[in-house]
Amino acid sequence: MKWSRMALTLVLAFVSTACILLKTDERIDVVVAATDLGAGMKITDKDITITSMPVSARTRDMPRKSSQVVGPTTKVPISKGELILLSEVK
Repeated sequence: MKWSRMALTLVLAFVSTACILLKTDERIDVVVAATDLGAGMKITDKDITITSMPVSARTRDMPRKSSQVVGPTTKVPISKGELILLSEVK
């Protein structure tokens, strides 16, 4: 009986660890600049692209949809490949 409990405990520990490790690989879509954007530029669809990043790195300031940044203007210069933060557009 003791061996079966120990085996069950080990299996549960393994499964729990695997679930935690798999969760850290979860990714989300975020909006990045497809071109260099100067301060005061109106952002268009051509200026952005969607990429993915680990969900653990997400902040509330990161838009996940292009509609959140297309149309507004940039407050600061944003380099190609850089995340576009909501605080950087108006």
